[in-house]
Amino acid sequence: MRVGACIFNQNYTDWDRYEAEERGETVPARPQKSDREVFAEEINLARIADQTGFDAVWTIEHHFTPYTMVTNPLQYLTYIAGITERVDLGTMVTVLPWHNPVRVAEDVNMLDAFLGEGREVILGVGRGLGRREYAGLSIDQGEARGRYDESIQVLKQLLATGECTFHGEHYDIEGLRLRPQPDRDLSHNLWSAGGTPETVELIAKHDVRPLIIPTTSLEMALQTAQAYTSLRHQAGHGSSTHTKLALWTYVAETEEEARRGAEQYMVEYSDSAMRHYELLGDHFKNIKGYEAYAAGSEALAADASPFLRGFFNSHPWGTPEQTIARATELAEAFGTDEIMFIFKYGGMPIELAERSMRLFAKEVLPALHELQPAPMQVALA
Repeated sequence: MRVGACIFNQNYTDWDRYEAEERGETVPARPQKSDREVFAEEINLARIADQTGFDAVWTIEHHFTPYTMVTNPLQYLTYIAGITERVDLGTMVTVLPWHNPVRVAEDVNMLDAFLGEGREVILGVGRGLGRREYAGLSIDQGEARGRYDESIQVLKQLLATGECTFHGEHYDIEGLRLRPQPDRDLSHNLWSAGGTPETVELIAKHDVRPLIIPTTSLEMALQTAQAYTSLRHQAGHGSSTHTKLALWTYVAETEEEARRGAEQYMVEYSDSAMRHYELLGDHFKNIKGYEAYAAGSEALAADASPFLRGFFNSHPWGTPEQTIARATELAEAFGTDEIMFIFKYGGMPIELAERSMRLFAKEVLPALHELQPAPMQVALA
């Protein structure tokens, strides 16, 4: 099984200042810890991943808040390509409604040309959830599903052949050919996150394999993956598929030390996600294609503690042995061919993240590389 490392670039300690500024209160113009300092720290995690045997470095896309500050993951990964030698590079995710899909295909093609033989670029895509982000980019969130559907179809053509003809509501393309000319089919490297039944149905129809990024509980994520497998089978694309799975981790020599770190920083991460996505708000019920989130927001407003403690309660942390056991269990349940681990999140100091990551690389990584999880299989009568 492949094992990746994901860099997030969170500035968690700036949330109170950011939200006060958003409310119109008088606050310092800049955070106590600069955003540039966060970038400098996390770039070193990519170097560690490259040096210690990880298979890939992944990153994510978000805008405007301290949640994560990678605004163009393919640009970021192009820089990472230049400071590493062996790791593949992946996005989890590029949010398609925020981009022209032709430009996304061009960026993937350019990065693939830079990497050359022996390294891959993996394009994980998604639909996006943040209201602030859609508003700041002047994109109607109600159009997200339609834009996403059309973008997937355009990308499948361009990544496979470098050529595209497509006529839709949002994109009208006739006889397009990419330059520099691609020299291989990259469509097998297209994966998609899916947090709603609508998105899961769409990617199953188009036979785009699932990228599992748990935003709620792992139990709900597993149900979503199983639903995808069934829908993909119904669409005529086969009865089994691998997934890629993102997990948060914290590894230490003793369970007590690991518990302290995991509990503090995983809860902080959950808090950052709840604040960025405004999960306590009631706006989802009024956005076409996002109604499924409305019920979740009502439950969170009543009691947010299950969400805040969800990552700590279910993701792999502990001693190396404990981390191997939990990661193995999840890899087999999700039928994954790669787990992308997040090592730095919340307000975790970089020293703790690097220590956890190096211990993981020494004691956990070799065992996970030996795993060969079977793909997720649809239940056939």
